[in-house]
Amino acid sequence: MYLLDTNVLSELMRAQPSSLVEARFEAEQEELFTSAICVEEIRYGAMIAPPGNSLWDRAQANVLPYLTVVPLDEALAIFAADLRAEWKRRGTPVAYGDGLIAATAKGNDLILVTRNVRHFAHVAGMKIENWFELPPPPSLPADGQSGSRQP
Repeated sequence: MYLLDTNVLSELMRAQPSSLVEARFEAEQEELFTSAICVEEIRYGAMIAPPGNSLWDRAQANVLPYLTVVPLDEALAIFAADLRAEWKRRGTPVAYGDGLIAATAKGNDLILVTRNVRHFAHVAGMKIENWFELPPPPSLPADGQSGSRQP
C-alpha cells in the first residue's frame, strides 16, 4: 500500500500529468493513501496561487476522492516527534512537514511515493518509490538465468 507525497498529488492535478505517475495512480487506485499534512499543503498552495485558479477544485475532483487520508492523531504525533528527535541527534534532521509525512508512512507500514527521495533516504526502514522514474529492471536469479526457456 502506498502513501502519496504532496509532489505526487500536485503532479496528478496538472492538466497533463506525467504519464508514468498517472499510470501508477490508476493501476494502484485500490490501495492509495495520503497524509492530512499533504492535504494541508495542497490546500495552502491552492489558496496562495493567483486568484481564479482551479487547483483545489481539481484536487477535490480528480485526486482526493481516490485516496484515504491518514489523520494526524496523538499516537502519530508522538511517533513523529520521536523520529524527528532521533534524526536531529544523528545530524540528519528532516523538515517539519516531511517528518510528519515520513512518520505517517512508516507508522502505518506504507510505501512513501515521492519525487523527493533524497529528503527521506536516511530514514531507517522507510520504503520509498519514485513514480516519476521508470522502475529498475527485475534482477536475475543468483544463477544468472532469466527463467525463460531457451530454444
